[in-house]
Amino acid sequence: MKSIRKIIIFIFLISAVKPNPPFNINERLEFSVNFNSIPVGKAELNVNSQELINNKQTYLVSFLANTEGLADRLFKIRDSIQLWIDEKEFYTHKVNKIINEGLYKKKSKITFNYDESIAVINDIEKIKLPFKSWDPFSMFYYLRTISLINENILSFDYFNGEKKIKYKLIVSGKEEIKSKIGTFNCYIVKPFHQGKSLLKNEGDMKIWISDSEKRLPIRIQIKMKFGSMKLDLISIN
Repeated sequence: MKSIRKIIIFIFLISAVKPNPPFNINERLEFSVNFNSIPVGKAELNVNSQELINNKQTYLVSFLANTEGLADRLFKIRDSIQLWIDEKEFYTHKVNKIINEGLYKKKSKITFNYDESIAVINDIEKIKLPFKSWDPFSMFYYLRTISLINENILSFDYFNGEKKIKYKLIVSGKEEIKSKIGTFNCYIVKPFHQGKSLLKNEGDMKIWISDSEKRLPIRIQIKMKFGSMKLDLISIN
């Protein structure tokens, strides 16, 4: 579950951005979360509203993740992330995080001022930032607006509040996936950086994105040393 908020750092390729995004305000995507085929919780992505940040029109998006059942008693997770992504280019303007994972708890805020090329952390610390930051979640929505090309590799930059990260992703083929919301032909997307997985445990990550008009994230899977974590899309509202 701790990897969930990083999973979505995954998905993204470039082409012409469609004039009308395949999602609307109030869209809600709900995922089941399983570890070694055992249900452990749920996660969801929501497009809440549109707001102005630094005089730029943005989408306010939220990500929520929580454990359930036995997993909730063993290692309780209550993660909440809000981010404001650019309406046209989908890079990140602002992100607020409230992370509660077992005994680990952290609150943070990053505001990006691209006119001054800085990132402001918790309204105090300023970091020089010579690039636009495509946060995992903003990149997810960007991915849904473009055409995916098999074997194409693209590079992106991301600032997580502690370090600057360069990452890449590749579309490695297509596969039919059966899910609770239907059967979809999906592109398989793999993220990596410097030849390694994006995850600290170096687990292998794959994301299945539907080739339908809405470009839905049908499945996300991470294979780790001690098992496999899988997120399946179970509801769209």
